Amino acid sequence: MTTTHQRISRIEQVAQHYTDAAAFSSIEWLIYQRGSILEAGNVGYACREEKTPVPDTPIYRIYSMTKPIVSAMGLILMEQGRLHLLDPVAKFIPGFKRPDILNTHGIRSPAHGPITVEHLFTHRSGLSYGFMPGCPVGELYRKHNLAEDGSRSLAEYVDILSTLPIAFEPGSRWHYSCSTDVLARIIEIVMNESLDQVLQRYLFEPLGMHETGFFVANDNLSRLMPMHGQSLDEILGDPFSNPPLKRRDCEAAYPSNPVTATARGGHGLFSTAKDYLEFALMTRYGKSRSGRTLISRKMLEFAWHNRLPTNLIPIAVGPFPSPGYGWNLLGRVMVNPGDAIHLTGNGEGGWAGAAGTYYWVDRSEDFVGIVMTQNLGIVSPMRNDMQSAAYQAMD
Repeated sequence: MTTTHQRISRIEQVAQHYTDAAAFSSIEWLIYQRGSILEAGNVGYACREEKTPVPDTPIYRIYSMTKPIVSAMGLILMEQGRLHLLDPVAKFIPGFKRPDILNTHGIRSPAHGPITVEHLFTHRSGLSYGFMPGCPVGELYRKHNLAEDGSRSLAEYVDILSTLPIAFEPGSRWHYSCSTDVLARIIEIVMNESLDQVLQRYLFEPLGMHETGFFVANDNLSRLMPMHGQSLDEILGDPFSNPPLKRRDCEAAYPSNPVTATARGGHGLFSTAKDYLEFALMTRYGKSRSGRTLISRKMLEFAWHNRLPTNLIPIAVGPFPSPGYGWNLLGRVMVNPGDAIHLTGNGEGGWAGAAGTYYWVDRSEDFVGIVMTQNLGIVSPMRNDMQSAAYQAMD
């Protein structure tokens, strides 16, 4: 008979397998179930080449796990009546009025309808990313160096986006994109404050997320985990290659210095596993652990519903599908568990980051998991395997 302890130990065994195989330098996990920590730990090295130990409370570049945080702030503004899903984006940023669509044949034509705030929440805006294969709009993003230049302000970044064509008619497709960056800029405009200030006041301070922000304080730099992985050009050249693990300097694209750091909506935050757990739990309960309500119960119910029609499910980031998943106002959401390729539950949701970070929330099981690592662009089932290991360990 397999004991509960043996099942829980499988979580570490999965992580150890991937670090032993040199697929990742380190992996940290934090698993919560029904009011307590089920399992937490880490394996590997901060830098495998130098055998540098993992520091206490490591700090990570969380890349696209920034998106759910910005989306949660959007929900708060919706509750205040200051933002509506059907608001045209051009109401706040006039450059997005009547965008052109650039198709795969290089032909431009005007869009028939506006880009709305809901399209930004749900990645149906027509915007793209520079790393999306076969997308001529993505090629324009690369020409403007949008992904690699971290020195632009959010306003400058979005202003450039507003001058470029979009990839398809707004609302007609799900296409992973920098839509959340535009949502973040709208939040700044509505609040008349920087995104960093808004997130600190409405989310990080009430949730006690004291080590989450768009830069790392000098006295915490020793806890910032080194990045490993590939450049954007290497990823585009062969997204399935998974070359040997190597250090990568990403400071220019993702600055940690408070002098050069700039806010983004789709990436840019630094955080810890403990801090991110507080946010993930808030998306489950709507409250901080001290009982302060940040998002109402009814708004959370509203936000967790899948927003995609059947023909747009499952979502796929480029050539990588997520079987069974749709999309809600916070991130991915499991709508067809019978199509899933790892252990999950109906309504489970969350998101991930480009360097391998990952989280899930299963509201029906009161079950939350955080996985942290730093390997940019790797194609690996590690995150799915960690989630499955955690699910099989539940009592």
